[in-house]
Amino acid sequence: MNHKKSFNELIKTEIIKLKKMSLKDKLWYIKEYYGVSIFISIISLILCFSLIVNVLNKNPVFSVVFLNRPLTETSHTEIYEEFYSYANFSKTNDDWDLLSNINIIIKDNKILSGGEYMAKVNAMIAGQLLDVAITDKFFVNNFASQNILINLEKTLPSDLIEVVKNDFFTTTNKERQLYNFAIDVSNTPVIKKHLNINAPIYFIIFSNSKHMETSIQFLKYLYGV
Repeated sequence: MNHKKSFNELIKTEIIKLKKMSLKDKLWYIKEYYGVSIFISIISLILCFSLIVNVLNKNPVFSVVFLNRPLTETSHTEIYEEFYSYANFSKTNDDWDLLSNINIIIKDNKILSGGEYMAKVNAMIAGQLLDVAITDKFFVNNFASQNILINLEKTLPSDLIEVVKNDFFTTTNKERQLYNFAIDVSNTPVIKKHLNINAPIYFIIFSNSKHMETSIQFLKYLYGV
């Protein structure tokens, strides 16, 4: 009981002390007295919250993330402008979102760093603000296991299936059922032009996408059809 009281008093004392400090002094105090790991965790939470708020305040007509497949500034601009024209978006009303510098370090199937960016991606998916991802095998399997990808073979029009049928990538969902959730787009004209390819690159559509027709258009754009 006395221990509990002492602990509560300590917490109150620390709160009072922190209230009197400037933001700079607060960050220094937390880092010095509570350890680097706690300091980093607090900063990560702040960044994560900020990213989620910013994401949820946006409402693009279409959204793509190049996840662990970064684009140069030039490539980002070219792809954005090319697809803007390809999809015939309205210059006055439409804006689409191209996220191309989200890098998450993975080792032994675990996220080592970039957790705040993963939080941003998850927030966008949950808020139906992300339609398509261009990514690696790890994230294809990860998203498929959460049942948040569409079966492309059952969704794409028959003429497009003829174009991509040899590039389907099959993996399992949460129930261990095999479906064609991804397409290897490594050899498409757009990807070959803008990315240094040293491993397969996959196209996926999230199952709660509100812009399915535009998502399919983006796949056609990648293949140049």
